[in-house]
Amino acid sequence: MNARACLAVLLLVPAVAGLAAAGTTIVVDPKPFASVEAAAVAEAKVDWLDADPIDDTACTQAFAALELQHFLRNMTGRQADFALAPDPAATQGDILRLGLAPTEERAKLGPEGYRIRSLLVAGRRLTTIEGGGRVGTLYGAYALLHLLGARWFAPGETHEELPRVEAIPDLDLTERPAFATRGFHAWENRASRDFLLWMARNRMNYWCVEQADHPFLHKLGIRMAGGSHDAQALFLNPAAAYPYNQAGFTGDDARPPDPYPPSPQFQGDADRDGKLSYFEAHPEWFPLEGGKRVPGIRGEFGTNFCSSNPFAVAEFMKNFVHAVAEGAYRDANVIRFWTLDGGRWCQCDACKALGTPTDRNLLLVHQLDQGIKEARAKRKINRDIIIRFLAYADVLQPPTRPLPEGFDPQTCCATFFPIVRCYVHRFDDPACPTNARYARQLAGWATDPDRHYRGQLCIGEYYNVSGYKCLPVCYMHVMANDIPLYHKVGARHFHYMHVTTAHWGNKALTNYQLARQLWDVKTDCESLWADFFARRYGPAAATMRTFYESLEKMLCNVSELKYGLARRLNAGAKDLFPNSHLRLRLDPGLKSDGPTLEEMVAAARECRALLAKARAQDLPDRIKARIAEDEELYTYGERTVLYLYECALAFEAARSGKPDAARRHHAEAKRLADLLRQDTASPKHSSTHANASDALTASFAAGALAQIEKLIGQ
Repeated sequence: MNARACLAVLLLVPAVAGLAAAGTTIVVDPKPFASVEAAAVAEAKVDWLDADPIDDTACTQAFAALELQHFLRNMTGRQADFALAPDPAATQGDILRLGLAPTEERAKLGPEGYRIRSLLVAGRRLTTIEGGGRVGTLYGAYALLHLLGARWFAPGETHEELPRVEAIPDLDLTERPAFATRGFHAWENRASRDFLLWMARNRMNYWCVEQADHPFLHKLGIRMAGGSHDAQALFLNPAAAYPYNQAGFTGDDARPPDPYPPSPQFQGDADRDGKLSYFEAHPEWFPLEGGKRVPGIRGEFGTNFCSSNPFAVAEFMKNFVHAVAEGAYRDANVIRFWTLDGGRWCQCDACKALGTPTDRNLLLVHQLDQGIKEARAKRKINRDIIIRFLAYADVLQPPTRPLPEGFDPQTCCATFFPIVRCYVHRFDDPACPTNARYARQLAGWATDPDRHYRGQLCIGEYYNVSGYKCLPVCYMHVMANDIPLYHKVGARHFHYMHVTTAHWGNKALTNYQLARQLWDVKTDCESLWADFFARRYGPAAATMRTFYESLEKMLCNVSELKYGLARRLNAGAKDLFPNSHLRLRLDPGLKSDGPTLEEMVAAARECRALLAKARAQDLPDRIKARIAEDEELYTYGERTVLYLYECALAFEAARSGKPDAARRHHAEAKRLADLLRQDTASPKHSSTHANASDALTASFAAGALAQIEKLIGQ
């Protein structure tokens, strides 16, 4: 029942004096389930992949009603109020009605948009939340709670902020998201329910198909993605057993007939292990390197298969589509089609004729898209599928020739990954050589008037790229500039890699700000920050705002710190500061494009003093707990910076003929290394790529101490 039908029912119910005292009833249709409460928790009983949306809608919208009931009771203190009902006709008092918008309005709202409005009908207040789809209704419920002051800054009750409210105000609000994809790139089952609920409550919608409890993700409107650089290892592994009855090999008679012509390079069981592998059956399917065919594929790395061979492509695509239809990606709405990570490409003449690696990649993307469409036509797949392909590393360059005929820009979307970009500077700063290079590539995909690619664009950011190892980097001003910029060039999809799923500390601002900006790209970040610090830190708001700004200065040069200096220290490089992006200190005549290591240390000391100032205030327990979590993560970052600094000073002193100073700095570095080694908690809660066993290992400079000891004779 939509708002119009609900209004008609209310007009038939006589007005009764004092009905407002009867409180507010939350009304939602639970059919086909027996009650609203039953529908809200029925996700395991819903067939989320069939063509019938009725049970899907009832489950998600009833859950939205349950969430409203829980939070409104807490925020008003009226635990007996906000009963749940399936029909407005049997209610008294005010009504909060959830449902789909009228059919003619849904296209304008989109599946995640909503309208919230208030009416006075027969002396009763009617507030409606109407979604363009079931997820839009859920988001509308959370938007109403946000308008009332509810905040979910991080997973878990400690990070909820629920102010006391008296009533729902008059509202007339229509919203839909600026970015269609809003979330996190992941590929492991590592999210808690608290994390997934945080995502939904902040209207984030992108996670991975490897996560357990798919029905729960479906209910929350979280789209699942599947696929990574391992596609060739999974679907055309040269070492895997050849799955057909090959005429030249005995022992495979029970397998299906071989659909492919025999290979002129057939090797038989060359390694004599008693089985026939893909490579042994068809060496010509695999890359030509150095004038010979080689297996090429090593997990996620190596050399991509021979994509000019139609039979290799057919087998790869058949296996991939099967995984989408019936296998590991059966619940995925997004299929990441990624070739090998920074892989090389086959050097046979036929492959070279297909163009650059990007040109070849787009041919494969098109072929997978055609395979999925064929499976949809045969009803083997009953859901919409988006393919996200790479604009990254070996395929970062835009295409050099027209796309394949029939390439579908609605179902094939480029994901632009500016890995190890600079966060000292905004993305569009022409003075930053790293970012300027990425900006030129992005323009070639998104804005160049002569570009070949005209399709959708996803941005894959790296706010916790694997080399950062979960350091407490702050991106508040970078994001304020860059997210509107990405939207301006046409990106409508966004995620970042390696998000931590617990113990966020100051990362709460990154993730919360990201959610707000991706929903509304015109978000006033100054107002957002004022709200965040006031509500999250109460009386310590001003102090903690300054802390975050100092932290941003302390770690904005993190790419050069972790991918440059730390690894040079570990190797004992003669020149530890070879470029202007990171210097040890400000020296006359030396250009410095980012904070020096000395400036980073000074910012760290300021952060430490600000935390002490905040802790000294008389604060509620929940705010003390938040600051304690901030401090725990900050300490990991502080010790990392100080350790690298002391190592750098020890190298400098040893090489300058100052052995006593070198030993002093070495001793301090060793003390810090011991503390880092004991910290086994901070570099956790992310993906395996971004985690580490301890904070010293995470520094990438554990070997620096031994290098210094060689110089000082210890």
